[in-house]
Amino acid sequence: MTFNRFRKTLGVAALLGLSSYAALLSGCASQDDGDSYSLSAPVAAGQAIQIDHMISHMPGQAWRLTYRSSDARNPKQLVRVSAEVLIPRGTPPAGGWPVLAWGHGESGLHLTCAPSVMGLGTVQEHFYAPWLQQGFAIVATDYPGLGEPGDALLLNARSEGMSMLDSVRAAHARFPAISLTTVLSGHSQGAQAALAASAMAATYAPQLHIVGTVAIAPPYLDAQGVQDLLHPRNPHSFSPAVPELLSLGASLSQADPSFDPNAVFTTRALALMHDAATTCSSDFFPVAHRSGLTPATMLRPGAEAVLAPALKWAEYPSLSLSTPVMIATGAQDLHSSPSEQQRLVSALCAAGTPVTHHTYGGASHNGTLSSVTTDAHSFVRTLMAGQTPPGSCTTR
Repeated sequence: MTFNRFRKTLGVAALLGLSSYAALLSGCASQDDGDSYSLSAPVAAGQAIQIDHMISHMPGQAWRLTYRSSDARNPKQLVRVSAEVLIPRGTPPAGGWPVLAWGHGESGLHLTCAPSVMGLGTVQEHFYAPWLQQGFAIVATDYPGLGEPGDALLLNARSEGMSMLDSVRAAHARFPAISLTTVLSGHSQGAQAALAASAMAATYAPQLHIVGTVAIAPPYLDAQGVQDLLHPRNPHSFSPAVPELLSLGASLSQADPSFDPNAVFTTRALALMHDAATTCSSDFFPVAHRSGLTPATMLRPGAEAVLAPALKWAEYPSLSLSTPVMIATGAQDLHSSPSEQQRLVSALCAAGTPVTHHTYGGASHNGTLSSVTTDAHSFVRTLMAGQTPPGSCTTR
């Protein structure tokens, strides 16, 4: 079964604003009520709880799926997570539609900042549509704490990765047309999720057939990355580090009652940290920009030690991945710098991971998402044909 034989269709989920979300949940056809599905089966990660049909004004089927995933802070506990499931129209190929497991970029920390609540943005719509046309089902996790009650663990690689893998397991269990053959992909925070999922898949979700990973503008908070985040080159100028650190502080505050934000942030920054917990990223970034805060005026001495738990959870579970990885970098990326992403590529290569690295000359952090389509499809087409894409790792 090759990439080119997958049946084409036109379809993408329609935009769902906050005003329509309540109507969606109350007026759509629900397949389950609460946790009723789990009454006849042992409670487990990757278990579907409920599916709700989402109204779409374009061809294709869209569903909101809630399912169980593991709590990254306590392996004995489960959390309830939501996801969007987009399925091409038509007859699936033998074995079912292959899956693009998608991880979205940072959207905020509040429950209502989930893509399944806010709806797809234009850039993601343009990214999704060609995959649907090529015969891929899309399973897009919201991550824990977004869309369903819970703590949002920003940049917690294990939490993101497990929720991505569990979303595919749950979707496969409830939608017979979806296969276990999976490409992991994501942008920004979602690229971290995809790489983490690839690292954990063999032991955490061995039934999935992971063929490869497409990581678009991935973060890499190694020792140098942490220093660049906390001590940027121009500390008296605004940078994306300002909303990023405020959001990390807000996330850690939710997850750890012992965290003292007063030991990290100046008085002027504390109010904005609280806003980060309730304001979605598209609104919070301009608010942080207008505040006039800079890294130099935001952080107290010793902030790094207090933020250490959140900086630690951003580490990848492993960089030795068994299936090929494509890294897409925007040369004008101010959020995850090209040098940061190059260090990640080098680390992956050093760990023995087969890597294909593409850099897009005029692309910003978000612009990389719209630049990558042709190369991403070519990369995946090669993988689906059972071949190895050209590599970027140098041999010594």
